[in-house]
Amino acid sequence: MVGEGETSNRERAVWGEAALGYYGRSRAALGKEPTAVEDIMLALGACEVGGRFDDCHLASGRCGVLAEDREIAEEVIGDLLANVFHAADGVVTPELLLEAVTGPEYREEPVRAEAWRRLGPGRPFGEFLAALRSALVTVHDLDADGMLESAAETFRQEAEEERFALASQRRAP
Repeated sequence: MVGEGETSNRERAVWGEAALGYYGRSRAALGKEPTAVEDIMLALGACEVGGRFDDCHLASGRCGVLAEDREIAEEVIGDLLANVFHAADGVVTPELLLEAVTGPEYREEPVRAEAWRRLGPGRPFGEFLAALRSALVTVHDLDADGMLESAAETFRQEAEEERFALASQRRAP
């Protein structure tokens, strides 16, 4: 199912969960609602933690420079965004997360507000993705909404490939 050198969707979910967990624990440790700057730094720190599980990022030392290097941040965080969608699989749909966290130029405010209301147990995913979106826009002036859409599409493709492989295995003689 997973070839040599490839990463399973479950592994990607674990890396996404590690980043989400770090972010949640860090927010809780503050003991207050973070300021915008604190939230950005918590999100980038969580990406560094989540990215450290990926050997290609760990070996190159790329995780420690997410706030400083735009290119590396775009690659590492872009990959981690897909991992977060894998972690959210079965909790909340990518579409609902996108409705909640993408900017006003993508979604009207009533749509976004309704999506936040409907997130339920997926709210921590939404909070983390919103903080990442803010970091990408504020620190590196990146197209965060485009990156979120791309990560959701990557998740969909990888999930479909895995489901197809499992179905093929079940049907094999």
